[in-house]
Amino acid sequence: MSLEPGTEFAGYTVVGKIGAGGMGEVYLARHPRLPRHDVIKVLAEHVSNDPTFRARFTREADLAAQLDHPCIVSVYDRGEVDGRLWISMQYVAGTDAAALIAATPGGLPLADVGAVGDAIGSALDHAHRHGLLHRDVKPANILLSSEDSEPGQPDAPERRRIRLADFGIARQTDGGTALTSANLVIGSFPYSSPEQLSGQTLDARSDVYSLACSLFEFLTGTVPFTGPTPAMLIHHHLVTPPPAVSDLRRDVPRAVSDAVRHGLAKNPADRPLSAGSLAAELRSAIDTTGFFPIVARTGPAMSARTQLAATQHAPTAAIPTAQAPPLRSRSSHSASPAHGFPTVTAYSELPDQTVSGPDPGASTVRASRDLPVLDVLPNGPAATRRTTASLACGVAALPLSVVGGLGLPVGVAGWYLAGRGVPSSAGRLAKALCIAGIVLSVAFIGFTVGHAMTIQF
Repeated sequence: MSLEPGTEFAGYTVVGKIGAGGMGEVYLARHPRLPRHDVIKVLAEHVSNDPTFRARFTREADLAAQLDHPCIVSVYDRGEVDGRLWISMQYVAGTDAAALIAATPGGLPLADVGAVGDAIGSALDHAHRHGLLHRDVKPANILLSSEDSEPGQPDAPERRRIRLADFGIARQTDGGTALTSANLVIGSFPYSSPEQLSGQTLDARSDVYSLACSLFEFLTGTVPFTGPTPAMLIHHHLVTPPPAVSDLRRDVPRAVSDAVRHGLAKNPADRPLSAGSLAAELRSAIDTTGFFPIVARTGPAMSARTQLAATQHAPTAAIPTAQAPPLRSRSSHSASPAHGFPTVTAYSELPDQTVSGPDPGASTVRASRDLPVLDVLPNGPAATRRTTASLACGVAALPLSVVGGLGLPVGVAGWYLAGRGVPSSAGRLAKALCIAGIVLSVAFIGFTVGHAMTIQF
């Protein structure tokens, strides 16, 4: 049963459908008394009629409603209408991180990834302290929106908000009740922890693994593991070592790659103890790496209303803004993108759902060209000449190492040039030859000095 715009449901007035799937539909609705819009998830009849799921839904919706955190989408109410369970949540005008990743397939700037890690790590720690797991942390459940300027200060900069959605299907961390044994697949395979996929008891470190998978995708544009079938994907999560982020994106420092890999450990005991710890490790790796700011470009992409924000706010224009739906005119409410309603948001991501691919549209801004650049890779004719010179030095360093140890300065010079040349197989060969020349030169000098001392004495 699909609800048409204008339909009254649980006191709300339906504005339009923003998602549908195997477990139900998701609607944007007008609150019956307050001047605001909420999101309503109406679960399908076959789900609502499952006694085990009903008990778990009631418990977990009540727990989720107790969460009060700036980076968590609030749960307002729950109930049942005509045998169908429903839950209402905060509406966030904007887009989800999955759409942003689709618009930036090469990976997001590190500053943006660090901001997402800070916000979601803090949100998960808050939920875990209240005995609640999320179990479905993924970019599609991370909402990105804008925050209005302060009243009376129309020229004040905007700050981007980052929120984690869909706590309505989370479960308590006690792991000991029969309410967690329903035969339901909760979560998404590309982001699910090994213990979740193997049916083991879960704790906060399962969400840590899912957050690490999401951070991996933010940095590289792809998930850590892929497979043609769910069985193959589960196999990879259980036994295949995760690839290094730095192998897929060469401008990412090794410390950042190591932080993400720490969260992807197969054994929960080998991961950070909390999502906040993973976020802090990632933040430390980012902040201790040299960023070189560039001159800001003028124009719409770098307006006066964009600023670098602190933790829990995205610090760059790469995180899009979107206008909230108009509330003054009833006739203006529509689910079309032209009225500011995203066609696909995190609210539509129910388990087993199939929806069309996200269309970022005008609300998604690709602004990495306006951001500080991390570890810019050398390129151009000058870098090519340095690589060629370093290769020549490496070839010369080997024979010169036995000619008075002249291979030492030649090897050092070649090694220096190779580090500032074009990253390539030729550059790596040059470094290897230069290092060999340096080692042979030091050995020759040491042998000569030792032999001379032996003759003297």
